[in-house]
Amino acid sequence: MNRRQLIASGLQVGAAAVLGSTRSSSKTLDYRQAGKQESVCVASELIGRAAVENYFTDEVLHNSLGTVKLERPRDVQVVAFNFPSWHSSPYMVKLFGKGWTEWETLKNARALFSGHSMPHFPLWGYYDEADPEWAAKEVELASTYGVDAWMICWYWHQGTQFYQEQLERGLLGAENRTKIKFAIMWANHDWKNVYPAHSPQDAAVLMPQVHSIKDFENVANYCAERYFSQPNYLTIDGAQVFGLFDPGKVVEHLGEDGLRHGLNTMRERAQKLGFPRLHMQVCNGFDRYAKRLQELGFDSATVYGTMAWTYGGKPPGSRIPYGVGARDAIRLWRKKKEALTIPYFPTCSVGWDDSPRFGEFSSVAIDRTPDQFERLVSAARHFVSGAGKTKLIYIGAWNEWTEDGVLLPDTYWGYSYLEALRRAVRA
Repeated sequence: MNRRQLIASGLQVGAAAVLGSTRSSSKTLDYRQAGKQESVCVASELIGRAAVENYFTDEVLHNSLGTVKLERPRDVQVVAFNFPSWHSSPYMVKLFGKGWTEWETLKNARALFSGHSMPHFPLWGYYDEADPEWAAKEVELASTYGVDAWMICWYWHQGTQFYQEQLERGLLGAENRTKIKFAIMWANHDWKNVYPAHSPQDAAVLMPQVHSIKDFENVANYCAERYFSQPNYLTIDGAQVFGLFDPGKVVEHLGEDGLRHGLNTMRERAQKLGFPRLHMQVCNGFDRYAKRLQELGFDSATVYGTMAWTYGGKPPGSRIPYGVGARDAIRLWRKKKEALTIPYFPTCSVGWDDSPRFGEFSSVAIDRTPDQFERLVSAARHFVSGAGKTKLIYIGAWNEWTEDGVLLPDTYWGYSYLEALRRAVRA
């Protein structure tokens, strides 16, 4: 997914401003120098005093939360974002050739500096997630290690679709599908060629996103027919959860009244088709509407890939310790919760590194480790302890291989992140 155009805009103000106050010694690369200085930011960030100071320890965890005791509610649900680009989809094949998947981008990735842990590869081998038998393996793995639901990125451009095969053929065809719930997040951004690209801004637009009220109605029709009636569709208080990635993209085309009208159209259409209520969740790009989200039609909020906003908003070539991002994530959760009038659910990022897509111009979360991730998930569990009946923790992500957000077993960390998640949410 291409999120860094949004990251570079007003949303970086909150995360990047906080980041600037840390003791991180982040170094950046100028576009003209990047190719010549592949090892420019190795030493202090990856080993020694700076690495120790920026590690997300128990002490830092408690200080960030302002507590000496962590609450561990038992009724927490874990929802992992799921990016389904790991199968052959007709639209992408038409563009890039027979059998193409984003695995090709990962296979061509290279380490940029000494100690760079990218690329990671799937421990179980390259897979086809649209195969029901494979999907069943993923379901079993997720449910075993503490994932209750997937929020699946869903691509709809005025009726043109791609990547929906993972859900419609894979998950919904798996014999054990009821072991995990699912919801969809309409990833309503322009689709760009980042396989690879010089930068997100320079990447060519493959398919622009254009919104209309009629399109909202069509989306409701499609989802009601194929998804909302599934027994394992994620609900909150009996209402089907529907995520929208970027409300600002709708406002760009239709204005704020159009956004409100579009969401109401979906609700009305779903109701006529037998689904009395939808739970509309905004998943990014909502700062400018913070106090008016409920008025605009949203019921809750989260942030897709919290660390994407920390790292993706920095200058090209930034190398910033994971511990910095973890502390910033907690500050971001607290800030969002205070600013919003609707429930806010925290997201815990496995990592951030989009170098398979953007090479030396990427921003990287260095020094990421399972123990720091486990602490961050424990922090999220504490954060939602007073949230009432619905306590959701989001994970970024289940399978973002080319952005370094992966819970699935890989050849570098094995099952360590899955084990860390299970400890954090089930202990």
